[in-house]
Amino acid sequence: MEEVKNRRVAITWLESWRSLRFVLFVAGLLVAAIGFRVLWDRFLDPFEDGYQNWWIASSFVETGVYTDRFSQMTRGNWLPGYEFFAAGVVAFFGSHIMPLLKVANIIFSLGTTGIVYLLARPRGQATAALAAFLFALNPADIVISSFATPEALTLLAAFSGVYLIERRPFGDRRSFPLAATAFLVAATLRYEAWGFVGLYLAWSVGRKSITPRSLAIIAGPTVGFVTCWFLWTSQFGFLPSMIVAQTSTDVEYKQSIGALAPVFDRLASFFGWYLSWAPLAVVAVGWAVMRERKSAFTGIIALFYGAEIAYTVVGFGNPSPRYIHLTVPIVCVYSASALAVVGEGLRRTVARFRTLVRLAPTIATVAISLVLAVQVANPSPTPGFMLSGMQRAGSYLSALPLPNGKILISESPIASYFSGYPASRILGSSNLPTDQANASAYILETAAFVVMVTVPYYRLRILFPDQANGANGFHLVLLYDATGVEYQYGAPRVLVFAVVP
Repeated sequence: MEEVKNRRVAITWLESWRSLRFVLFVAGLLVAAIGFRVLWDRFLDPFEDGYQNWWIASSFVETGVYTDRFSQMTRGNWLPGYEFFAAGVVAFFGSHIMPLLKVANIIFSLGTTGIVYLLARPRGQATAALAAFLFALNPADIVISSFATPEALTLLAAFSGVYLIERRPFGDRRSFPLAATAFLVAATLRYEAWGFVGLYLAWSVGRKSITPRSLAIIAGPTVGFVTCWFLWTSQFGFLPSMIVAQTSTDVEYKQSIGALAPVFDRLASFFGWYLSWAPLAVVAVGWAVMRERKSAFTGIIALFYGAEIAYTVVGFGNPSPRYIHLTVPIVCVYSASALAVVGEGLRRTVARFRTLVRLAPTIATVAISLVLAVQVANPSPTPGFMLSGMQRAGSYLSALPLPNGKILISESPIASYFSGYPASRILGSSNLPTDQANASAYILETAAFVVMVTVPYYRLRILFPDQANGANGFHLVLLYDATGVEYQYGAPRVLVFAVVP
């Protein structure tokens, strides 16, 4: 009797320990995933895409017209899904809500963390837990998921679709339509998702994990959207050409002035920087080659890394971690799998302290990931340092009322946001006439203020080169030079002008 009682106590203690261990795991995961992303969110973004998304979404809510008043990215350069999501947030909570859009992306990243765990779970609970932690601590996702841009939602949608197909938690009849919806959402957010979904489904059909009939159910909505998008954007031109024309602007300008580095140097610089912040990518690639050659995930890694290289070599644009961000969950799952095998191998070869030896690779990897996460959350200089003049320009304008019937012409989405003006009453300089006389007349008729950013190929600098140096003229009177110390490090000048008769 006493033995039975002791056994029950032991079982109860073991169950309590397992429950406590699970609670500690979830708590640690939430602290890691949320804490570092919130720390990053305290900085100004290092680029303006998130604020441009706000501009499009807020203007859409105010006018009912889907257009980009800054640079016409809504004509096919950007997909519409994220702007429609942001427009919904704006409609419910108000216009100037950039922090809320960033919080939403952190929530999406948390969802992807959970999906990473579920996808890795058949490989073992410890492997799944490590994969989830590696994703939560991944420097690229800490940074990218903290922007008001589509990547965080794209990852959640794309890998939710993969999970629904791989695990089929609701059976084929329900899981496949849900996967189709998830892939459709991903396809409306980033062009990279088209390659991801296409390759994953083709691979799945090839290995006969889904039937042609199931493929029609899963891929049908996405194929329909892609077809409609090509047809709709054809009124503006050939879609691939429009995308390349936008992404290659910086490369073509640098090449025209002889400042473009050789392609090998650019690739070496990018991947050297990328791998210094994501060293586990090397582990994942090694694991893919040795153990996962038949997996669709391996094909996706090869596709994205290869496309990044080819994209740079042919001069379509500069390499970017955002273009290969869909590989990050795969890198985490593969790395966790590799480390689990290494740990088990060490346990078998070392006679003493086997548990500690088996955990050594995991402990070392988590420690490295924590160090990188701490570093990325405490950068110097701050990420938005080069764009801080744009924020100052917007804050300056926020104290100046915008006269009725007049608009702000702005070359900075950041300045536009911080001005506090309605998005529909702000216009980008790319919409101005291309000759000086007509542009000056248009500004005089419609605008009260102008924010000029002296990037060489921006239209205001081209039209009014003297004003780019701070001189008055063409009905433009300098109110405020928002340029700061960042100018000494290569940032453009940011000038606020009043428009006077």
